[in-house]
Amino acid sequence: MNMQLQRGELLAAEPVPSCWYLLDVYPGRESTVMRWFGYYGLSGWYPIEVRHVNRSTGAAARRPHLGRRIVRPLVPGLIFVPSTETSDQMLSFPGVDGFHRIGECLAQLSPGDMATLRGIEAYLNTPRSQRGHRGKLKVGEAIRVVDGPFSSFVGRVARLDSRGRLTVLIDAFKRSVSLQMDEMQIEPIASTPRG
Repeated sequence: MNMQLQRGELLAAEPVPSCWYLLDVYPGRESTVMRWFGYYGLSGWYPIEVRHVNRSTGAAARRPHLGRRIVRPLVPGLIFVPSTETSDQMLSFPGVDGFHRIGECLAQLSPGDMATLRGIEAYLNTPRSQRGHRGKLKVGEAIRVVDGPFSSFVGRVARLDSRGRLTVLIDAFKRSVSLQMDEMQIEPIASTPRG
């Protein structure tokens, strides 16, 4: 029996779920259903994306403190429930439509799939200035364009800014072309020593 010592008490270790089931809820009711889960001591999770938008225009805010905070689910209408927590009681909560089925089988995700989904959520909730290659790219570094009309072109980073945009100089058409790009459109390449 696996036991843990925590705050002077002998507690049983929490079981690790073998899979996660998908619980269908009415879109927009995910947080309400999660409050019911908390009230009854049940576990569940739904991935969210937090955005800050300009109050007057609705566009993305320049800084988080300058906009309104909006929380929206990444997968509307689904709550992920560990296999160790499934009970018929949760089917009676307001806003719950039942377990998601594919034919006659209950839909489920493996722990690896859940880790991937949690990674996607973490990436989307990371500020753009800290995503991707930030901190790895330097002015003058060699890069390859991986997305857009200049895909597969090679160039150098000319300028970086705090919003995840950069200026790239691409050697094309017998002269350098300056382009504004997003960090997700490029990848660093190992520069070969000249000599």
